[in-house]
Amino acid sequence: MSTNRFLLIKALGNSLWGEVDHVMCQILAAELTNRIPVVYWGMESLYSGSLTTNGYELFFEPVSEYTFHDMARREYTYYPPVWKVENVLAEDTDRLRMENRDLKSIMKSDANVVVSDIYYPIRALLPWIKSDHWAYGKTPHQIYRRLFDTYLKLKPEITKEIKKFTNTNPSFRDEKPIIGVHVKGSAIVNEVAQLYDLNEFYKPNIWQFIVRYNARHLFVITDSNKIFNQYKKLYGKNDMLIYTDSKKVPLRERIATCLLDYPNKRHKGVELVKDTIEIIKDTYLAAQCDFFIGNGYSNLSNTVMRLRDWPDTNIKLLY
Repeated sequence: MSTNRFLLIKALGNSLWGEVDHVMCQILAAELTNRIPVVYWGMESLYSGSLTTNGYELFFEPVSEYTFHDMARREYTYYPPVWKVENVLAEDTDRLRMENRDLKSIMKSDANVVVSDIYYPIRALLPWIKSDHWAYGKTPHQIYRRLFDTYLKLKPEITKEIKKFTNTNPSFRDEKPIIGVHVKGSAIVNEVAQLYDLNEFYKPNIWQFIVRYNARHLFVITDSNKIFNQYKKLYGKNDMLIYTDSKKVPLRERIATCLLDYPNKRHKGVELVKDTIEIIKDTYLAAQCDFFIGNGYSNLSNTVMRLRDWPDTNIKLLY
């Protein structure tokens, strides 16, 4: 691979797993265009407080041996043309205008550094996959699985936190099957245009797993204290309910600067990083469960599905 062709993958201003989805898709784009991927979550990210802080590397290992410093060279060319060495680490507040950001132009660019700050899903990249590439003929889910296994590596201290929880929680160590459940709160009403309450479908599905597979533990993730208390009443007896001490508070996602008439105030710093590590811990613990029921519209639930090879009978996303 050429060492002067890079794909700089910037943050979108989304919550964690939405950002990781973007990273995985763009790593595939980098492979398909013979570029070296570099992830940089700067000021446009929820997780970085300065131009010199890469928010991605607060949680995950780099996806290549190169850093964003390697791409800031005066002799390099950049695409889209809004970028140059002086501003490549800054945010383009007009990015949602999509100027020079159509997928064809991005994939065909000959610039040394292509900057990706717009989301394109795996499905949009399928026509670019040639027959000699490993992803040829695979479904988007199969592609995600390999990308996650290959590129998404937790920082050792986060892996240590996850192991600490499983080692100190007897219910995660015994042989009784565990059902992982991710239930979103009131945000469902705003995000899913359905006439029914999707969350009402969890209880019968949980009951089916309990009866059919003799499951005896329920690991619950939710951003709603009301839902958490409901589950505690329903499943809190006989050490059935398992949960971490992560905050059950919805993350207020960032509004793009180009859509604001005033400076964007974001909850950053130590507390956000700590809370995000707890979200990562919850997600990876759910992926260790024997069964999982999640929200098909949720990035967290989809991440749980992509972190391992689930038997079809053991996972269900609700829509």
